[in-house]
Amino acid sequence: MNPIATPLDSAVIAGVVTHTVDALTPQNLFGFNAPRQTLVGQGAVLKIGSLLQAQAARRVLIVADRAVYERGLLAPALRSLARAAIEVTVFSGVEHEPGAGVVDRGVAMLAQCGADFVLGFGGGSALDAAKAIAVLASCHCDLPALAAADFAGVRSIGLAAVPTTAGTGSEVTDISVIISADGRHKVVAKQAALMPDLAVIDPSLMRELPASITAATGIDALTHAIEAYVASSANPLSRALAISAIQTIARALPVAVGNGGKTEARLCMALAAYKAGLAFSNSGLGLVHAISHQVGARYDIAHGVANGILLPHVMAFNALVCRSEYAAIAAALGVSREGMSERQQCDAGIAAVARLLADIGLPDNLARFGGRAADFTELAAAALEDICIKANPRCVTEADVIQLLQQAMGPPAAPRAAAGC
Repeated sequence: MNPIATPLDSAVIAGVVTHTVDALTPQNLFGFNAPRQTLVGQGAVLKIGSLLQAQAARRVLIVADRAVYERGLLAPALRSLARAAIEVTVFSGVEHEPGAGVVDRGVAMLAQCGADFVLGFGGGSALDAAKAIAVLASCHCDLPALAAADFAGVRSIGLAAVPTTAGTGSEVTDISVIISADGRHKVVAKQAALMPDLAVIDPSLMRELPASITAATGIDALTHAIEAYVASSANPLSRALAISAIQTIARALPVAVGNGGKTEARLCMALAAYKAGLAFSNSGLGLVHAISHQVGARYDIAHGVANGILLPHVMAFNALVCRSEYAAIAAALGVSREGMSERQQCDAGIAAVARLLADIGLPDNLARFGGRAADFTELAAAALEDICIKANPRCVTEADVIQLLQQAMGPPAAPRAAAGC
């Protein structure tokens, strides 16, 4: 005998229908993450003690660039922390871009001093190291685990960041970039736990930066903003922050490079780097960073310098699919004119970026750093595995990356005249 069919309860049917409709209804959602608190302005670093006191910090590990420590830039923060009766241990072992060994030493020092708060103080290297140290110490894991897609660790140690350069935006991102243990490539970790609780932006800490560092870090910020604006994962908030950052950098970076004592230009650049950091942390980056991470580690090129070399070439490559976005960038750069076609505006924007790089004296080719065509296949394969490639607006092949690396080597050298001619 056939079993007797039992009619479905009307409430069950209604629940299934409602669940299906609810699952299909949300469209074009996006999230946006930022530090819980940010303080901006001249002398803001003098408030670090009261800010950390309000977050119940008792012992702080400061992770700083060696150069920042030796120049005495920590002094205002140390005074403020002392007034708040917060115990301080300083780890000043960060030099150049941080490696896995530096992070391991920082984690060991954190365990030794028993700090409940980590304060990154310096350029992007110090901030990235501080972020990794705080998370690895909290989760008792290693760097590969932190970079893994399935990482689910929760940071229990407080984290604050005070940038002394206007470039990486690391004080507001959920990203940390660390050189691998073998020194051959960069490990890029993007995890919610890496977002600082507190960011303090004080332009007075940047006044004495050399012009070359101001230029390189400023172009890093510009690259963040441009890549964030055209990223496939961009959203209205990230685009608004990115285009505002581009407009500010075009105006303020040449002044900051030419006269670092101009506090207004320093503040504008600090805010632009902050906005660009928020933008790319919430939208992703692109092909410039995917390649830059590889050539920077291989040829020991400062990150902002590597970005600057690659940026015009990648913009020209991506223009095929984001001409209208580059036209908007041209307007932000101040080179869009009435009567220009969209393509002309796009081309003008790319040319303006190249001109800015030349104006502030940054290198324009990989050859001067020892770039070798023999490395390009390996570098291209690594770039295609980099997390930043995911948000690039144009699809990319290994052959595309190799061609871009060849372009970034610069024009062929002029033939030398024969002797006696």
